[in-house]
Amino acid sequence: MPPNHHDLERIRQQIVLANIQELIQKMTRRCFNACVTLPGLELRSSERDCLSTCMDRFMDSVQVVSCQYFRRRRRQQQLRLAHFATSSASASSSSSASGGPTDEKGK
Repeated sequence: MPPNHHDLERIRQQIVLANIQELIQKMTRRCFNACVTLPGLELRSSERDCLSTCMDRFMDSVQVVSCQYFRRRRRQQQLRLAHFATSSASASSSSSASGGPTDEKGK
């Protein structure tokens, strides 16, 4: 039995959640390694500032990459649609051309 719309939506949400969790883990690992040199019981103010800046830059980077990715996908889809429309139009014109003359001069 094929999955219904509700099942597909739930799967999509699980994938989105898993991607967000992976992103947070990567950001945490990268920023912690870059900012916390000597782990202790509490973060020093310089470590907090570093972590905050690191996380902001990480999220800015993710946003830039995401925007570029979706812009590229949209451009590729537009190119595919244009190619499909051109292919359909040329196929349509060649089939009507082979059907014989349709103007008054050819009759």
